[in-house]
Amino acid sequence: MPVSSNTLIRFILIIFCLLAFFAHSVTLQAEDQLATKTVVVIGTGKIYKKDSAGARKEAIENSLESAVESVALNLLPPESLHRTFQSFTEALYDQTDKFIQGYKVLAELKIRDTYKVLVEANVSVTGLTKLLSDTRIVSDGKSLPKILVLISEQNLDDTSPKYWWGKKAVLGEMFSVSAFIETMKSKGLPVLDHHSIVQNTTVDDGYDKPYLDEKEAVKLGLKLKADIVIVGKATIEQAQNIMGKNIKSFKAMVSARAIRTDTGEEIASITKSAVTANADETIGVRKALSAAGSLAGETLADQIIDAWQRKDEKTNVIGIVVEGTDNLASFEKFIGIINNISGVKNLQIKELKTNETVISVEFKGNAKTLADALMLKSYGSVNINIYEVSKNHLRVELTSG
Repeated sequence: MPVSSNTLIRFILIIFCLLAFFAHSVTLQAEDQLATKTVVVIGTGKIYKKDSAGARKEAIENSLESAVESVALNLLPPESLHRTFQSFTEALYDQTDKFIQGYKVLAELKIRDTYKVLVEANVSVTGLTKLLSDTRIVSDGKSLPKILVLISEQNLDDTSPKYWWGKKAVLGEMFSVSAFIETMKSKGLPVLDHHSIVQNTTVDDGYDKPYLDEKEAVKLGLKLKADIVIVGKATIEQAQNIMGKNIKSFKAMVSARAIRTDTGEEIASITKSAVTANADETIGVRKALSAAGSLAGETLADQIIDAWQRKDEKTNVIGIVVEGTDNLASFEKFIGIINNISGVKNLQIKELKTNETVISVEFKGNAKTLADALMLKSYGSVNINIYEVSKNHLRVELTSG
């Protein structure tokens, strides 16, 4: 029985890909994030001196701003919204137009001196996610890791360091730790509450000491369902008097390390110091410890967020639906292009249809990153049109250049 040309081409294609790329069987992951989101909102404009056109423009602008804010709010972890409100507002200020992919006025109405519009807007989720990530309001649109802080503090008058865990727990008067935690919270990081832990959890006697080693800290963190534990210490010393006999100088130092509880890997570390001067020893000590705690918390928070984002850039399986594959030369070139992109490996043929082929690749990043890499280059004899992107899925069309 004669073999059709299409059947022959597909047979050759399968053999080519199997031999060239050592295919292994994997399952495509379902897409779970759209590049844009459509919302319907109402905008209002004030009519001055019978200028209805100006009021209409204002109403549309207000509606688009509301649309962007609405989508952005849904990307924020609810538990951190009140802490990140100022950063969130400043990040979006005067640039909401950047995230509008298109809009349509569904209805409009003039009521006395007010103009109202009903607008359907398409908002870029990808763009907003990147903005919120770049400004460290959220980590790539995902919930930030839960933090357990295990830092002890030794004041000038303390014979031994104070700590909040164990039988000798101290929950107050730890100025560096309080400032450290508040600063991390201001960055959007959820920090487990020490008071709640002490009231509701029994800590083993083995933890009744001011310094925990990595294994002990990770074990306690896992028990309390923390993603990251921070171990460290804060100390303070009095320097020489300055500006006369009555002015004393105080130097506080905070050292801390962040460790993932799932792997035991250290992902960040910091040592920060602060010096203050004051005639009152109590005030000077408190200010120095608080300042060092704030500096350490800010820097370590940035390091943790960066590390958590890199964690999410692990190798993913990306499914690619390729249209226009009956042109074997174009498809072969596309295969070569994909395999030359940094971070791509293990390309596989998953499904063959008429003029359409489904492939999968392992890629260090998500589909948006892969699509960006494709769009950065010119391919001459073949055009690659990308018209659908989600987290782990691409749909492209190949046409002759």
